[in-house]
Amino acid sequence: MKMNKVERLFKIIDFLNAGNYVTAEELAHLTKTSKRNIYRDMRELETVGFYFHTEKKGYLLMEKPAKHNVGLTDREWLSLLLTQALPKQQVISANSMQIEYKVGRNKTSKEERWNKVISERVLHHFLYRDIYDENLMISLVKAIEKRRSIMITYYSPTNAIETKRLIDPYYLIDRDDHYYIVAYCHEKKDFRNFRMDRIKAWQIEKRIYVFQESFSIVQHLSNWKMDRTDEINKFVVRFSKKVGKYIKEKEFYDKNAIIEEEEDGSVILTIETMSKLFLRWVRKYGMDAEVIEPNHIREQLKNEFKKLLDIYDN
Repeated sequence: MKMNKVERLFKIIDFLNAGNYVTAEELAHLTKTSKRNIYRDMRELETVGFYFHTEKKGYLLMEKPAKHNVGLTDREWLSLLLTQALPKQQVISANSMQIEYKVGRNKTSKEERWNKVISERVLHHFLYRDIYDENLMISLVKAIEKRRSIMITYYSPTNAIETKRLIDPYYLIDRDDHYYIVAYCHEKKDFRNFRMDRIKAWQIEKRIYVFQESFSIVQHLSNWKMDRTDEINKFVVRFSKKVGKYIKEKEFYDKNAIIEEEEDGSVILTIETMSKLFLRWVRKYGMDAEVIEPNHIREQLKNEFKKLLDIYDN
């Protein structure tokens, strides 16, 4: 027996809710219709908030519309949504809600308040705070979770211009007193780091990206130069007993890093990393950190401290 459109849409959603990939051909067979109708059905389901990951092995349900607290059962709520996917002349079955209800994707005032609360709870105690829209953090987390692409307007201080970029966000990282998004940039066809406070506008796209399993965040971070003139060096640094216990707690991105405890409780760290970034970190330990190697860096620091002493002597 041929199903009407409402019954067919319910059937499609039931199959997708199982959490497995299903092809258009399989859905057509299961609902006794054509593949062409299935393609049209899937597009219409997207208009009410169902989003799918699509590849050769079929459709995989990634996101369903949020159910608002309006006193309806799950089935009634779904019926209500499906009225939005039907042509106005479509006859709705008696088991469906015979009412038009505007179901938008805009955030309610309650959701906006919740987003503000979450944004205010995600902090990193810098000496200062970058200025960015409080909803951006929430949008990025959602996009990373759902693997959704984002169209951003990004400001480049080098060229003093704003450009539009389609990006696939992978990681949200705080580094060097700023928050960054590590993302695949479709314009550059490579992974890039975007500073959050330089994102002037954004829009989460319906497009669902495929995570590149070959991408290594550890490798990416180890090659990330905050300063293009920076160089990689192998460091040997002695930390005093007072701070050594904190050094031992850290997990460094250089997997070959070695931490050795001395008899007096001090700690020797051997690591290969970017010089400028590493030295900025070492300096904060003051007299509790001594660079032993490489020798040219040790001499550089000795000259810096002599100049610093002259400043304070004068």
